[in-house]
Amino acid sequence: MPQQRAVIIYNPMSGRAGRRAEDARHMISLLAARGIQAEACATAGPDDATRLAREAVIDGVEIIVSYGGDGTLNEVIQGMAESHAALAVWPGGTSNVVARDLNMPFVIERLADVIAAGKTIRIALGLATRKRVGEWGSGGVREWGSKGVRATSNSGAAEQRKREVEEQTGQPTISSTPPLLHSPTPPLPGHRYFLMMAGIGLDASIARSVNKKLKRRAGELAYWVTGIKHLFTWPAERFTITVDGQRFESTFAIIGKGKAYGGGMTVTPNARLDEALFEVYILPPLKSNLAYLRVLSACMRGKPEASGATMIKGRRVEANSSHEPWVEADGEVIGPLPMTFEAVPDALTLIVP
Repeated sequence: MPQQRAVIIYNPMSGRAGRRAEDARHMISLLAARGIQAEACATAGPDDATRLAREAVIDGVEIIVSYGGDGTLNEVIQGMAESHAALAVWPGGTSNVVARDLNMPFVIERLADVIAAGKTIRIALGLATRKRVGEWGSGGVREWGSKGVRATSNSGAAEQRKREVEEQTGQPTISSTPPLLHSPTPPLPGHRYFLMMAGIGLDASIARSVNKKLKRRAGELAYWVTGIKHLFTWPAERFTITVDGQRFESTFAIIGKGKAYGGGMTVTPNARLDEALFEVYILPPLKSNLAYLRVLSACMRGKPEASGATMIKGRRVEANSSHEPWVEADGEVIGPLPMTFEAVPDALTLIVP
């Protein structure tokens, strides 16, 4: 049989400082010993993981390994959603929500065994779509605000990012990009896939405000510090959320594609990756921000229904607001409302233990 090929896409700056390039080389040798020919590609800036994944898919690579955090993983799936390449999640970020939910090994030799074993499942993905001006794409970073859309080009950013990475890690980046057979098709403007969940309101605001330097040094603690500050400073913005035609008022909602959330919390315990359905957690407006402490307690105890939220399953979710509540997908901030969210069946192949 022909030898399988793998591409390792890694973020040199994900999580706390480490020797990512050396890890990637080690994984290449481990996979080679297990009959898999692997190459490694370091990301050099925003959306680079999407480009690398798309090029690997076009080149017919069977396995794509995402090494980094949930943000790197979310970029990777943009380039391989609805393809037949298999995705292996190599935990190397701050929270590693997806890897923990899938029980992926953190020990590199055991992870190589799992990849080589080739056990897979086919899952559904969530798809977030903006409903007005603004887009996500692979050509630049876009930010939304009350004054409209601002686009910044990535031209020259990749080389600058590469230099920064090499200075901070003390070693050259690996950039053995597989050959490109055809021009890749960029993701549709205004569309963003997500694997585990999307959040509207509070958690998106926390993700948007977290100090990146503190996150790199302290990991998940940075999110808790930012969350505590939000109890005193966050201006809760109301929005309407409609699940398969049922309408609710909220200031915080989670659209769960999987059951994992992060930080030891459970918010959508009945969501399933293999179902083309969401479990949606909808919290009504609360009297004060301090009331969110009760919500936190309920979710930490694994009983989100005790927080006073509505929990409902559905295939299509619409969220609108006269304000600008922000949205995160798999922990990455993607823009403000309005948005729609749909479950896409048979969208991704995952390698699992």
